[in-house]
Amino acid sequence: MSPSPSHDPQFLPFRLDLVGQRVLWVRLDADRRRAAAFLDERALPAQPEGGWLPLSAWLQAAPAAVAAPADAIFHIGHCGSTLLARLLESWPSLQSLREPLPLRVLAEAWPVRGQADARLSADGAGQLLRAAWTAWSRPLPPHTRSLVKATSSCNGLAEPLLDAVPGMRAILLDLPLRPWLATLFKSPDSVNDAASAAAERLRFLRDIGLGDGLALHAMSLPEQCAMGWLAERLRFDALAAGPHAARVLRLDFEALLETPETALAAIARHLGLAEAGVPAALESPAWGRYSKAQSHEYGRRDRNHDLQLAMQRHGEAIAAGEAWVAAQARRWPDRLGPRFAAP
Repeated sequence: MSPSPSHDPQFLPFRLDLVGQRVLWVRLDADRRRAAAFLDERALPAQPEGGWLPLSAWLQAAPAAVAAPADAIFHIGHCGSTLLARLLESWPSLQSLREPLPLRVLAEAWPVRGQADARLSADGAGQLLRAAWTAWSRPLPPHTRSLVKATSSCNGLAEPLLDAVPGMRAILLDLPLRPWLATLFKSPDSVNDAASAAAERLRFLRDIGLGDGLALHAMSLPEQCAMGWLAERLRFDALAAGPHAARVLRLDFEALLETPETALAAIARHLGLAEAGVPAALESPAWGRYSKAQSHEYGRRDRNHDLQLAMQRHGEAIAAGEAWVAAQARRWPDRLGPRFAAP
């Protein structure tokens, strides 16, 4: 391993061990970064090169900042974020890093940072977040820009990152409730993902004064999923109306599919990419492949067929989720308004 991996863009912080207070650095070439839907064990070569470094040594040696910090995609999960990240790789200057594991660890640790039973102090958590983002902001040549697609459980880090990294811009990607629930319920693993994130999303609703009387153990799976959707919609609303509003772009995945040229041009302007790159993105082979497994064909027609089938097979669960959100809109009319009252 490089004697100073934090200064070598060939290495990425790959795994974060807060119990052992160490970070695993791994060398990943451009091809592996581009192929990986997830920066986890599936992205590793047969004989990975790297090693563990104490967190203290990393934080002491980490560069303070970079000229062009990585931008970000935050999303609600199962809403086309991997496809979007692949489309943005149509710009030759941009390197995409999808779902790095240390960001997930930091997202889990962030709400309890500084508490007596936490592994990170409040200052230490902030230092570690900035150091990690700096490391992900160093693309391999000939790329000059980086983009990090976060895991959907990392949305609680969007505001801290915007606070800590002044030059960073973010895309906030989601879907309307009905197609999102249909996407979830066609896959038990997707439902499990959404339910696993429900606790943090309920805490967010409680933090903004909309969680009174809600308890996960009293909610069905469709209700837990719908609650998570509502929480993330409101989180993204707050970001888009907050002090960093100019640095975030709300994007509906269905709008990307319906008017891709318009959506991609808006994204390019937001990220400071040349709009001349939009035609290449429109011609990207990623449109016709399953984004998480590029060897499989999966286009818009396949998606529409799957959604229609899911609505037929799981209509009762989808209706239950929609009814739960509508009930919250009736309960909090001044906070949620009519836009959440019906699908």
